[in-house]
Amino acid sequence: MGDFRLNPVSQSGLVDKWVLGLLALLVISTSSIAQDLVPIAPADSAAASQTQPADSLKAKPDARRGNVEGPVKYWADDISFSIPEQTTYLRGKVRIEYQNTTLTAGSVNIDWKHNRMLAKGVADSTDSLGNAVFTDFPVLTEKGEDPIRGVQLEYDFKNNRGKVLEGRTEMSPGYYKGEDIRKIGQETLLIEDGYFTTCDNEEHPHFYFRSKQMRVRLKKVAVAKPVTLYIADVPIIGVPFAIFALQRGRRSGIILPTYAETSAGGRALERFGYYWAPSQYWDFTYLNSYYERRGFLFSGELNYKRRYDMTGKINGTYQPKDLSTGARTKAWQVAFNHNQKIGQTLTINGNGRFVSSKSFLQNYSDFEQRTNQTLTTNVSVRKILPGSRSVSLNFRRTENLQTEQLDYTFPDLSYSQPSKYLFNSSGSQKSWYHNIRYTYSSNLRNSVSRTAIRDTLDNRTGFNRTNRSGWQHLIRPSFSTKVLKYFNFAPSIGFEELWVPDYLKYTYDDSTKTTKIDTVSGFQARHLMTGIGANVSTTMYGLFEIPFSPMKVVRHKMDPSIGFSYAPDYTDEAFGYFQEVRDGNGNLVAKRDKFANNAFGGTPGGGEQRNLNISVNNFFQGKIIRDGEEKKIDLFRVNFGTSYNFARDSLKWSNITTSFQSKPLKNLNITANANHSFYKEDFDGLGRRNDFVWADGFSLPHLLDWRTSVTYQLNITPPQKGDKSADADADADADSLAAINTPDIYGNQRLPGDPRYQDFEPLDIPWRIGMNFSFSYAENDRSITRRFDTSMNGQLQITKGWQIRYSNRINIKEREIITQNFNISRDLHCWQLDFTWSPGKNFSYYRLEIRVKESMLRDLKLTKTAGGRPVF
Repeated sequence: MGDFRLNPVSQSGLVDKWVLGLLALLVISTSSIAQDLVPIAPADSAAASQTQPADSLKAKPDARRGNVEGPVKYWADDISFSIPEQTTYLRGKVRIEYQNTTLTAGSVNIDWKHNRMLAKGVADSTDSLGNAVFTDFPVLTEKGEDPIRGVQLEYDFKNNRGKVLEGRTEMSPGYYKGEDIRKIGQETLLIEDGYFTTCDNEEHPHFYFRSKQMRVRLKKVAVAKPVTLYIADVPIIGVPFAIFALQRGRRSGIILPTYAETSAGGRALERFGYYWAPSQYWDFTYLNSYYERRGFLFSGELNYKRRYDMTGKINGTYQPKDLSTGARTKAWQVAFNHNQKIGQTLTINGNGRFVSSKSFLQNYSDFEQRTNQTLTTNVSVRKILPGSRSVSLNFRRTENLQTEQLDYTFPDLSYSQPSKYLFNSSGSQKSWYHNIRYTYSSNLRNSVSRTAIRDTLDNRTGFNRTNRSGWQHLIRPSFSTKVLKYFNFAPSIGFEELWVPDYLKYTYDDSTKTTKIDTVSGFQARHLMTGIGANVSTTMYGLFEIPFSPMKVVRHKMDPSIGFSYAPDYTDEAFGYFQEVRDGNGNLVAKRDKFANNAFGGTPGGGEQRNLNISVNNFFQGKIIRDGEEKKIDLFRVNFGTSYNFARDSLKWSNITTSFQSKPLKNLNITANANHSFYKEDFDGLGRRNDFVWADGFSLPHLLDWRTSVTYQLNITPPQKGDKSADADADADADSLAAINTPDIYGNQRLPGDPRYQDFEPLDIPWRIGMNFSFSYAENDRSITRRFDTSMNGQLQITKGWQIRYSNRINIKEREIITQNFNISRDLHCWQLDFTWSPGKNFSYYRLEIRVKESMLRDLKLTKTAGGRPVF
């Protein structure tokens, strides 16, 4: 009996244990399937001298021989068995599926006698030299894992070892290739004469690390020795060994330095150290920087986070040597940030920064920190009570490094109650007073200030300490109702009560012509009524048509409002809040506030206020009809406001405030603000006179100041394929393609996708441009100040690989470029090139960097910097 060959067939079901031999090859991927099962050859192989025929429809596996966990499916154009040789052959588009693993190859041979399997490609054709060209090379894939490819795959069932010849596999974040890839154990690969790269150019990677020996622990780490870095197939540098982390996300490791050149520190190796991630809840980074002219700079940062309830960080910097003198010093900085939620009602938040001296920020910080020489620390605890009430406790510390003033606020205890109705309604019928609502808040605060005492030479001779305390209570009722159907009437009033443990007493010294201030202990209370008044408002609408215009109708919405507000004269002796300071002859020198030294501010001393407040808000909308569809657009808003103070003896009208806002286009925004005066200016330097501008004839209110800003932002995003917008532009695209396809000057056809002409293909990457113009005008006596600035930022994609970004700020009036910044980026496939240049009169800086894109290899880069940038 001869060999019997099956027609192309697909089989599925339970099979003998010998099938596990076939499946054992699958352990070459990142997980093993059947590590403790041993393949068994077909039974009764010695009883027959030739292969026995097997009908594919009648032959059934013997369940007693196998223990496979689930069905096995396999396909091939040709399947045959040889009992004398104890082999199984699968030929032509072989595909084997078991659970989540798939093997494909041109051919698979199983030798049961020696417990071996061989998978390889098949000859498909010959090349011009008569050499066979193979296709359908083996590919092993497990669901969720990267495939392993090779020219030939071998597996020894007995020893549970596999080998891939000229294999290549992707294991994030890179690719491994070797002449010989062997599988030992469940998670270890040995690669001989291979390389590692993150470049996906399979035939010619742009860079790679070549090594004679590599040991890979799947999803953990790869160790290679010796290692040579190749760029464009040119060896660059060699090292005895290298370690590549295969884990994604947080992992401990060494941080390599970055070379830089700085104006203050000279040549430098910056930010090298170690990152430690011992837990998923916290990590620590330790960094060093070495500067040629100033020595070492040490820094560290601790981060911690527990999902949903806590996050924060603590960082610090230490400089042992003074930058300018080189002398030993102890310059340091510490900063922290903490946010925590305990349960659903309690939160703790805190942030702060401390430095050894003001010189630290001047020498080692960025521009924003150097100009803001104020250190602030805040810590707060807030508890939400039933009924949406809340109580909070706060600590605040503020230090001005220039003036050496230090302010503490603690305790700062506050309680607040949300708005609620003053009178409850028992039924569906409500009276007007059922709409009265009120809010209540209380705040207990103590603050301490320390100010420096200086002599005539500005030398500090000591400190002056001031303590301020108080307890404030606020009640604010609110009420609103309709009057005469069309008007909204809203009266208002507020009550403030302040308790203080001491007050100020003033004594005038005739000899020095100065007022002496003493703090007198003793409880005092201050009662104020705030926000006394009433307001009436309504809304009116108007429509008017515009003939012979695409805009058919303009809708005008006007919200006029008129109100009255009152504030008593708290300097009056009847209130007892101000003390009259008199000289030895009894003449009144001044009225001074006895409550000026409390934590909530002094008593209003502007005199009696009886203001009539007038405002008109206008909103204009347009209605256009396009293609039979009606569309509403917002045109602009313009608001006016002024007031009249009956209590003043002159200049009773306040300035007219005007605000304007318009967005005529989707990407264009226009704003303007102005102040006008009803009164004439006194050009003798005495301010405004009590004469209206129209006293000598008709004249418009006098312009005091004006500010306007125009902002334009354009973002171009090409439509995606299949979008309606893309279909609508099909003709335009066809015209563009026709232009591209025209022959060049040498008669060559310029086809889309031709690498010689890829720079001439239509741009399909978004680009943007933004511009801002601002103008300001201010008049003060005879002085007039004008300022005209413009700023621009843009991003232009010249080709698919080249990108240019530019930003600037220009003072047009002075014809001066304040700042400008150029950035050029080039996508080099697996590399990235960035060039930044900031030219300026007092500041110039550039940085050129070429680096590998993959974050795991972020230290594989070349950087060149120069210019007056901050050293830290």
